[in-house]
Amino acid sequence: MATFQVQIEDMIGGTSFNDDGFITQAIQDVGAEIVSLAPIPKLMKVGKTVAISSGGLNISSKRILAVDKSDYRAREIFASDKARYKSAGSIYASSDTSPVFYTEDQNLFVIGDAASNETSGTLCYVPLIPTYDGDNSIVYSSTGVEHFPKEAVHILVLGAAAKCLQQEMALKSEKLKVYIQTDEDSELAQVEMLEINAVQAQLTILEGKYMKSLEAFLKSQ
Repeated sequence: MATFQVQIEDMIGGTSFNDDGFITQAIQDVGAEIVSLAPIPKLMKVGKTVAISSGGLNISSKRILAVDKSDYRAREIFASDKARYKSAGSIYASSDTSPVFYTEDQNLFVIGDAASNETSGTLCYVPLIPTYDGDNSIVYSSTGVEHFPKEAVHILVLGAAAKCLQQEMALKSEKLKVYIQTDEDSELAQVEMLEINAVQAQLTILEGKYMKSLEAFLKSQ
């Protein structure tokens, strides 16, 4: 499979856009947007699991899909209510077969047996920013993604290509501004204006395709 850079350059036509750092940021931003909007059932199919200790688990880079304690699904509660679930005499007391979880300071905690306070469990999640190997975020030279819906990869490329065109148009607009302000060359200004119009037309098409493809993906089963 071609790298994301090659896929994007093929989509926008040519290799004039050679800002590797911007391409990396674009695919990460669009990927994060897709992950944040995708329904949990879609992401469960590509989810990753990790153990939660009694000391909690940092979730700052993760989208929570499900939490369980020994295969008993945990229900989310507010951190401010955790005391009542850890009180054995409370009507809210949790148990190992009816666990709960809460998040606090970007950490996730599981409560099983009320008398035992926080306990271990398992988190099913996907990275907030798509990764190429399950741990490291995708970059311009990546050729694929892990723990990300395969049917949404082309949408990621569409969105990133649109962002690259936006950047290209911004750069051309700055160049045109210089030509106009310095009266450097009216012919060069006219050529730059034509190129800006062409990029704008292509951008409109790509943005439309991205929005339609994303909408279809979110609505599909």
